[in-house]
Amino acid sequence: MTKSILINPKELRKPGEITFQSIPVNQYQKKVKDVKDDFSKQQLIKIYEDMFMIREFETMIQDIRASGEYQGVAYTYSGPAHLYIGQEAAAVGQAYGLGVKDLIFGNHRSHGELIAKGMSAIEKLDDESLLQIMKESGEGAQLKVVEEGFDGSVKELAKRFYMYGITAEIFGRKNGFAQGLGNSMHAFFIPFGVYPNNAIVGGSAPVALGAAMFKKINQKAGMVIANAGDGSLGCGPVWESMNMAGMDQLKVLWDEAHKGGLPILFNFHNNGYGMGGQT
Repeated sequence: MTKSILINPKELRKPGEITFQSIPVNQYQKKVKDVKDDFSKQQLIKIYEDMFMIREFETMIQDIRASGEYQGVAYTYSGPAHLYIGQEAAAVGQAYGLGVKDLIFGNHRSHGELIAKGMSAIEKLDDESLLQIMKESGEGAQLKVVEEGFDGSVKELAKRFYMYGITAEIFGRKNGFAQGLGNSMHAFFIPFGVYPNNAIVGGSAPVALGAAMFKKINQKAGMVIANAGDGSLGCGPVWESMNMAGMDQLKVLWDEAHKGGLPILFNFHNNGYGMGGQT
């Protein structure tokens, strides 16, 4: 080994006990009235708008799966439908505090995070950057469809562009952001910091860990979030990833420029279920 940590056998073998600090849970109990002065009216409307967008998007998929149509438009979709209904606030709240250079990795139930992070990025990027992203995506395929007959703002155009690209992707169409090959459980849009979702339960953890390691080593800005459900806590790679992210070597063996923990947050959506059973 090029570097080593001193191990004192006397200290290692002496009797003692392992203790842990208390872990706080459910500490945030504030209501809207308690924090409304921290946000402008427009910000609150935007937060609600993004939540509503997620709910309506998932309702569309649910209706098409159940009845073969949405608002009178017939369509057949036989792909997966792991819906985000009821969890909208979690995705929008997370995305609200993230920057464009922050990255998210999701799971099989990540439509909400996909939409919320995209809307957050659109809000934070300038018009010139948005236009460049839209023109370069799919050689302008999505933009060509949504800009026809549209005379609104660039940000509104970007919202149409993004939702169209997501919808096309989930329905397996060529104009999807991965040309329909990613589908529901592997959707992504890298320019907005939305990295591929993972159909494997807990699969986002080690991939996100690698992205955080890349940022740390190369001193790149931004943080990484591994989104997973509470069912993923029964999966070994999740614990292995958290263990590696918190190992002491990062704090004591690396040089000063790189010393410290990795820029990663493991975010678990505790909805009480793991796929078809309760957790």
